[in-house]
Amino acid sequence: MLEAGRTTAIVGPSGCGKSTLLRILGGLDRPSGGRVLLGGAPVREGMPGVGVVFQRDLLLDWRNILDNVLLPAQLQKRDLTHAVARAHALLGELGVGDFTDRQPWELSGGMRQRVAIARALLCEPSLLLLDEPFSALDALTRDQMGVLLQRVQGDGRTTAVLITHSIPEAVFLSDRVLVMSARPGLILDDIPIELPRPRTLAMREEPAFAGLTRRIRMHFERTGVLTG
Repeated sequence: MLEAGRTTAIVGPSGCGKSTLLRILGGLDRPSGGRVLLGGAPVREGMPGVGVVFQRDLLLDWRNILDNVLLPAQLQKRDLTHAVARAHALLGELGVGDFTDRQPWELSGGMRQRVAIARALLCEPSLLLLDEPFSALDALTRDQMGVLLQRVQGDGRTTAVLITHSIPEAVFLSDRVLVMSARPGLILDDIPIELPRPRTLAMREEPAFAGLTRRIRMHFERTGVLTG
């Protein structure tokens, strides 16, 4: 069960089923057994209460930045006056508010991913699914994106699930980390992350942070995923 308003990170080796699990949570794939419920109702594809950010930003090159962000509201036939105001607010908070009339191909990879996050958050989803959203970014941009995501999601109204290969990223962004084994993808550990919020990049140098990353890394060392 996912605790409302909290972020759960899932880490594990490639091929263990992390992204498949995320697709099931989003209603994009059907589970072979069991059910996924959101607010008591079965999750289905295109459900309004779910926002998704993939590894690729998937922006539409023929729509400008503002129109890309507004797409979910238009598909759901929502009030565009409110949607436009929220889109401007999100883009501003994510540091791309001056680029609303630009085309996606005019922006850097990090800026495009900020737009993708704004689009996912536009309709205030109760569940936000993040499938390695920063994996294609350079280290500095990745760090900055982690801080920004924490800020825009900080109202506590959105439950989030983050898939990542980065152990420090999982600890930094989440309230709970699930550690998965290699195929067949069992849960090895369920770790509460009780670090104070808001979190800063400097916290990654503190003993408590290092202890949590070490606990996760030891699982992969014991199972032979990490060596040396």
